[in-house]
Formats: sequence, C-alpha cells, structure tokens
Amino acid sequence: MIRFCRAPTGPSAGGRGTQVFMSEHDAIIIGGGPAGSSAAIRLAESGLRVLLLEEKHLPRHKLCGEFITAESFPTLRRHKVMERMLAAGAQKIGRLTLSVPTGRAVHMTVSEMSYESAWAMSLSRARFDKILFDRAREAGALCLEGVVVKGCSRDGSGAQTVEALSLSDGKEITFRAPIIIDASGRNSRLMVGRAERVGGRRGSRLYAMKAHLEGVEGIEDQVELYFFPQGYGGLSRVEDGLVNLCFIVNERDVRSAEGDASKVVERTVKHNSLARSRLSRFSVVGKWQTAGPLTFGTRRLSRGGIIAVGDASGMIDPFTGTGMQIALRTGEMAADSIIETLGMSGNPQGAKELALDPSTDNPLFVKALALYRARYENEFGKRMRAAEVLRSVAFSPGSANFFAGILARAPWLARLVLRSTRSGRPKNIIEGSF
Repeated sequence: MIRFCRAPTGPSAGGRGTQVFMSEHDAIIIGGGPAGSSAAIRLAESGLRVLLLEEKHLPRHKLCGEFITAESFPTLRRHKVMERMLAAGAQKIGRLTLSVPTGRAVHMTVSEMSYESAWAMSLSRARFDKILFDRAREAGALCLEGVVVKGCSRDGSGAQTVEALSLSDGKEITFRAPIIIDASGRNSRLMVGRAERVGGRRGSRLYAMKAHLEGVEGIEDQVELYFFPQGYGGLSRVEDGLVNLCFIVNERDVRSAEGDASKVVERTVKHNSLARSRLSRFSVVGKWQTAGPLTFGTRRLSRGGIIAVGDASGMIDPFTGTGMQIALRTGEMAADSIIETLGMSGNPQGAKELALDPSTDNPLFVKALALYRARYENEFGKRMRAAEVLRSVAFSPGSANFFAGILARAPWLARLVLRSTRSGRPKNIIEGSF
C-alpha cells in the first residue's frame, strides 16, 4: 500500500513545502549493487513487497576487479541472469597467472581451482549491476534510483523508518518497513563506525584504483594478478575489447604521485616485469575510479535491527577474486533466512501476514539472523580467515617472492591455496568448452 502526504512546514520539517512520500513495504533494501539486487530478487519472487533504493543512476561505473568466479554461477542461474550476462559481452576466463616482481609466475586453469566450472567470467560493473537491478524490478521489486538514505529509526509498532533524500528534486522521502537490509557497501554508515571507515594510520592506509584500458596486448582468456613492492593488482578483458586494470597500493604512494593515477601505475604496478610489458602502450578509456581507505575482513551482520549484506558486512581481499560471489550469496542467504523464518517458501501469500519485528528480543528476527549467521560462517568463515593469512604475504615483497617460488615448484599447493578462498564440493565439470 502506498500513500502520499504533505509534510508540515517549519524549522523541524526539513524546509518549507517539503514533500514527503510515505510508503509501506515488507522489506527495504538500501543499495542496488549485486548484494542488494540479489536479496531483492529473492524476496520479491517470494511475494514480499520489496523496495530497492540506489543512490546512483544505473548504469554507472564502479571500482572493481570485475572478475566473476565460477562459484557465482549457481546464484546467477537462480536469478535467471546468467545468459543475460553472456549476451551483454561477458568474457569467459579459463586461465589464471600469478606473477611477482622478479618475473616468476604460477600458471593454472580455472578448472584446477574451481569445483563449479572450467571457466569464470569478466564483465564491467556498469553492465553487471544494471542487469541485476533490472531483474529485481522484473521480479516485482520497486526499484528507485537517485535516492540517498540519510538514516534509519524504529517506532513502537515494530516498523523501521528510512529517511532519504531524492537527488532529482532535493525532497525528503520517508519509507517504512519491518525489514531493512543494508547493502550500501564498504562505507555503510548504518554498519560501520567512523574509526572503521578510516582504515588505519594515516599514510599507511590502502587505496584502490581502476580504469578500462585499450592498447593492452596479450590479455585474452586469462586473468593476470601482479604483485609488486607497493601492493598488487590485475588485468582481465571485459566487453567491447577493453581490459580492466584494478590495483591496490599504499596511501603514501598515491600521495607521492599527487593523486595522478598514471604516475601511480608507473611507480608501482610497472615494478612487476610482466605488468610492465602488458602496459607498455596502454591508454585509458573514460575516467579512473579511486576508492579508499580500505579495510578487509568480516565486520558485523546486523546492527540496530538492520541486516547487512555484501561489503556492508565485510570485505574479502580482492586478490581472492571472490568479492562479487560473496556479495551475490550474502544477499541471497539473508533473503532465504527471512523467507524460511516467515514460513513463506512456496507460499507467496504469506507476505500479507508479515510480522518480522526487527527488535533484538523478537523471536522471529532472532531466528532469521541466526540462520543468516550460520550460513555465513559455514560458507565464508574459513575463506575470510584464509584471506587474512594470505594478506600478510601479499603486502610483503620478500614473502610474496618466496611464496610464489614455492607455488611454482608445487602446483598442487597453488590449487589448494586458491581453493581455500572458494567454496563448493568436488564434482564433474561439464562446462569445459568455450
């Protein structure tokens, strides 16, 4: 049900004549990226009245390695978007190379490190996110763009109020629902305190840069991951003949280059001999994307009666290549936990009697959150801990060179390490052709 009303005017009303759009929903999802859209698709298909809010207008570019692991495929198929991704120009990736500054490298195929498929994909976030967002709308969610969420509060009835701002006209908007899912990303103000957003001591914090390039030779059906003294990064081909470069470096290296991304590349990424050869004649198409400071690891899955998914719940290190899959799965897992708690599986009409009060002592909310936590730990707990160990190696030039040398002499160990950051069970791979 939707109703409109005019807000009162005056000092506390947000400005003279401000229009307030009051909307009643079963679930509100903040953030239209992979995690938010994934949750919206699942909840809407189960019969809930879902509102999906996105700050930007899609399609839009976003900093990302744009690598989609084979472990993402089951979720993409359940959401009925796998073929749409391929039709949009997603590139099939069959090989992976890990390279250290000395030129020593480890080569393997996707089938050696994945139980799901003999190939992975690479597609720009502009197209990837738009396909999922449109699919959420198709599934029945009300999807609004250009809406910035300012905060959330809870009233005595058990419903939560989301206060937002429409960027198109500057008007304040208020939405209400008993379920709020935060998919607003790593800088979530609902889940992350200021100290966590700062990301460490000034000067030593981590920043990421990304751009689409042309003029890069030799990148076809592979992802190449480069380690260099100041950090790491990678190249992979995306649609329209472009190559995505995404890398992470220390804040002091960004400052020494005065924020000039091309200078940062010259002073950091090109210290890797393989990367230097690949990037000898590149040019940037569009604009550089920059993000930081970055923090990695699990944060929290809930705060103040709000459930977190995607990067809002924590970030896995980009060198694992599994960030997109975790976003898709956390959105799906949170939605499934809510659906099962409400007893709605196979019964869309159950949404009409929704009673999930998001207070900490409400048994339904407690049950839904417990289901989500258990699923998260089962699927991602070990992977997050493995990534934490590998992170110390990735940012130590000496350790990275030593470790790569071991992996080059023991390919079975390389497969074991990479599988430690993935999930799934051994099975016959039936998608071995390109």
